[in-house]
Amino acid sequence: MAAPPLLLPEGALLVRVPAGDPGWVHQLPAVPGVPEAAEVTVTLGRPELLPVDTGPLRERGYRIIGAASASLPIGDVVDLLVPGALRTTAPTWWLELLGRAERVFDPGLGPVQRMLHAELSLHMRALSEDH
Repeated sequence: MAAPPLLLPEGALLVRVPAGDPGWVHQLPAVPGVPEAAEVTVTLGRPELLPVDTGPLRERGYRIIGAASASLPIGDVVDLLVPGALRTTAPTWWLELLGRAERVFDPGLGPVQRMLHAELSLHMRALSEDH
């Protein structure tokens, strides 16, 4: 039986960014308006990508909310759930983030939700806990 569709933030996109270098945390552009702006949620492609100190990442407006299972790693990547409203209000930041992206997924599409359901569920759980 297929999992029910997730109700994602309007216009949200999942942005996959390479994270093979330990300095990946510092390569992400700072989210405009931090600390007042909503944080961008991040999942790790494998647990070993967790930085020793997450402070710099939080200061830049990102929050790690989980990692791919050690038995089913995605690889040396991080996935960021970017709300449509943030893309609209911060186009320069969005273009800079896209310049670092390896892939961009539209989680509103059924096949993407089926393929990345577990990961998208982590993002949705974190966002629902914020409200």
